[in-house]
Amino acid sequence: MFRLFKILNLNWLRKYMMSRSLVIFLALCATVSIPDTAISVPAFPAAEGFGAQSIGGRGGKVFFVTNLNDDGPGSLREAVKTDCPRTVIFSVSGTVALKSSIAITKPYITIAGQSAPGDGICLKNHALAIAADNVIVRHIRCRPGDNAGAESDSLSVSSGRDIIVDHCSASWSVDETLSASSRGRLGNVTVQWCIISESLHDSIHHKGPHGYGSLIRGSSGNGYTYHHNLYAHHHARLPRPGNYIDRSRDPEGFIFDFRNNVIYNWAGRAAGYNADGSNGTNSITKMNFTGNYYKAGVNSSGSLAFSESTRSAKAWFSGNCMNGSYPGDQWSLVSFIEFSGEDLKSYKQSNPIPVPAVKTDDATTAYNRVLAEAGAVLPKRDAVDIRIVNEVKNGTGKIINDEQQVGGWPELKSTAPPKDSDKDGMPDAWEKQHGLDPKNPADRNADNDADGYTNMEEYLNRTKP
Repeated sequence: MFRLFKILNLNWLRKYMMSRSLVIFLALCATVSIPDTAISVPAFPAAEGFGAQSIGGRGGKVFFVTNLNDDGPGSLREAVKTDCPRTVIFSVSGTVALKSSIAITKPYITIAGQSAPGDGICLKNHALAIAADNVIVRHIRCRPGDNAGAESDSLSVSSGRDIIVDHCSASWSVDETLSASSRGRLGNVTVQWCIISESLHDSIHHKGPHGYGSLIRGSSGNGYTYHHNLYAHHHARLPRPGNYIDRSRDPEGFIFDFRNNVIYNWAGRAAGYNADGSNGTNSITKMNFTGNYYKAGVNSSGSLAFSESTRSAKAWFSGNCMNGSYPGDQWSLVSFIEFSGEDLKSYKQSNPIPVPAVKTDDATTAYNRVLAEAGAVLPKRDAVDIRIVNEVKNGTGKIINDEQQVGGWPELKSTAPPKDSDKDGMPDAWEKQHGLDPKNPADRNADNDADGYTNMEEYLNRTKP
């Protein structure tokens, strides 16, 4: 039986049960049957952190992207704006030239970039923006560039709950590159195994030079996880966490877990910073910086991991590596601005901030794993990510101002999609291999092994149904 009230967070349900999206979802659930185990499994087996329990489009419809058009039937935008639980399967590879940002505002969606036949999917000219509950985005490239004149991130998360971005590649933004930031309702977010590279520094931003990595803002006890990501060639904000709301109005604060990331070639003395205090905000942000690997590049002028000016913040630093060395005093990686002795005592935590579990590597292991596995690696890495990874390994490359300095968008070739007679998102050959019926579309939402994942999810996860 499908136990809806276990899937939806009850606090969210009480607060939002009259919303239009929930009413539609309740109606759709009448025709969807998912085993009880489906409500407790992660978004996919490797999902971790605050956003791990997203259900995405599990048990819903299948939408096929059959062309690279900006909009219309068969386009990615058409699938995104549909209001029902859905999984997006790609029958084509290539680069989509967007005429405006694609905004995910309808909940319960899985975008499975790993399903593309050929070289995979890239979005150019504009951003992918997430503003909905229960969103899973995997193996998508977002490389807007500055040709369209848009001052945007490559990929952003601005509202919603239970969101996970996995194995995506984001670059060539005019603002930050991959951010999760909100003054309102945003929580349970994970960004994992992504390549976040080459923001365009001195480009078209109205403020001038503005090549940044991630703006990460939250509040009200909500938490985000960023783990096993590669940052390369940004001026700063690697990352910039914080909280817009003063602690008198938000005593719970914001929780941020930053672990096992690789940070390469920042400009200035420090890679990341929290500057809410300098803005007059006496806010609470609680942070873990654990097992991150920092490597200076040609644009780096300092060897600090973080600069802190918010005296009401709290943090735990452990196991971080700077240029191949593990400082015995991890706080030597942090610059404190106008902190008193009492401020430092309050800031420096003797134990980690409690957060959802992530399988944590030592920083050197994380470095090797991230370079080997991060980014949109399915169906295959593109030339941009291959170059970025090689530059990190070799200590080369630099911060850029225009995507044409590094050759622009590579051609992504498509091949014929695998035969799928019943259009259920699972190829005939895979269904036959695993004892399913390639002429029965309903078996996509069955769970043959009762492990909580539908058969279609098993196909997308490369696991046995």
